[in-house]
Amino acid sequence: MNWQVSASISGGRRFSAAEYQEYLTTAQALGRESATLRTIGKSLGLLNVQRVMGPLAASLPTSHTGTGCSAPDHFEFPLDQIVERCSAHARILNGMADELAELSVLIIRAQSLYSQADDSSRRTMRNLLQTLFIARPLESAIGLGLTAGYGWISGSVKDGKINHIHASDALSPAHEAVLGAAGTLLSGMSPFKGLLREDEVNRAATRLSEYTEPRKNRIQGNRLTVTEVKAKADVVGESHSVTESMEDLRRLAEERLGKIDIGSGLDYATVAISKYRRSDGSYSWLVTIPGTDGEDDSPFGWSQNIDLMSTDPQQRMRADSARMVHKAMQEAGIGSDEPVALIGHSQGGIVAATLASDLQDEYDIEHVVTAGSPIANHPIPEKTWVTSIEMEDEIVAAADGAANPDLDNRLTVRGTVERTSEAAKRIFGGTKVANAPREKEITHWIEYHQAAYQNATDLGSHAVGEHERHFQSVIDGELEEVTYWQGRMSH
Repeated sequence: MNWQVSASISGGRRFSAAEYQEYLTTAQALGRESATLRTIGKSLGLLNVQRVMGPLAASLPTSHTGTGCSAPDHFEFPLDQIVERCSAHARILNGMADELAELSVLIIRAQSLYSQADDSSRRTMRNLLQTLFIARPLESAIGLGLTAGYGWISGSVKDGKINHIHASDALSPAHEAVLGAAGTLLSGMSPFKGLLREDEVNRAATRLSEYTEPRKNRIQGNRLTVTEVKAKADVVGESHSVTESMEDLRRLAEERLGKIDIGSGLDYATVAISKYRRSDGSYSWLVTIPGTDGEDDSPFGWSQNIDLMSTDPQQRMRADSARMVHKAMQEAGIGSDEPVALIGHSQGGIVAATLASDLQDEYDIEHVVTAGSPIANHPIPEKTWVTSIEMEDEIVAAADGAANPDLDNRLTVRGTVERTSEAAKRIFGGTKVANAPREKEITHWIEYHQAAYQNATDLGSHAVGEHERHFQSVIDGELEEVTYWQGRMSH
């Protein structure tokens, strides 16, 4: 357990104005008390400084004639003991101040008190950097190169081995701006218009699809075959929470990549569809969608990501991965009036957002959960709740060049990765990442998103709790069956 994830939360259902003010007042009061304790601790610490700089009182003679005190009346002032006790109290007060400050931060994090201000500052910084990258491309490229190089060298030194992932991590604050600038140039938009919009990358994807789709069809073919396959071992089980569903997603996704072996016999480009029977006899469904596998005949190839990011709904639905999941849902027998939840990782999350956006008249898609998926600009209807989990230092979730909307039905959990030793310094540290290596790795793996969501849950966030309850209500019931569907491309 070498890495931990700390979560921040934005969006989701807000409190009433009164409740919001109560949380804010409490957080601010804790901050003020923390500052007061630090001031008192600092004052106690000054006693030792005074002792070093000079005597607190003039020394008294041991004896003298006349009136005054005599030698028997004189006693030694216990300055060393007083200084020691005051220093100990100062340390205690500073420790209490740290805890109060941490509690204040936890309330702010858990209840998203400053999420709108944070999102606004992120957008402002993104626009400033994007303007710089477009106006000064050569100088910007040099600056980015130097930053990446420094991150690579310093990070590799910490790991004790060469690790190229640190170059990307060093550029993470600029990921959205770089991709937004690239999207502006590729889409043919003017720089000023690009700043007024946030869908530059999606518009660029629309133009790029005109070239990538025919090339993909020549190489892979455009004939999609979707067949039901049997699993030799349990992969996706009964789930009644986002946490359980994410674990099933991890098992389904990582076995096909060879990261784990559970003996299921399932191959790449396989999705799972779970059928739940409710107490009233009706059915609800959960569709589990892994990400890109890049196999030669897979509908989840690399170029399909470009189609899925298009602003054109017809182009999005022509993406082989979207076509495959759509076909699997039809074959599984999902009714138009039966509640559906979708959960996906990476490209699987983009597919889920695409289906929720473009099949809203065909299916009752009530909840979408994505992990590491750039879906900020997908036109998901208000009836569909969206829970997005993203890692701050990885580029895939930033590939849309924009932050997710801050809406009641759109919740975003952002995870920040740090070494366990750093997180342990706080009274409420991060959540440990399962099976994480000692050295830094790409945080696009599902384990990091699982840790981020768990940390957000442990914070006691009202918004996370609301989304969790809604997700559970969609798939409420007893699991009746899980079917697995595999897709292949051919000419």
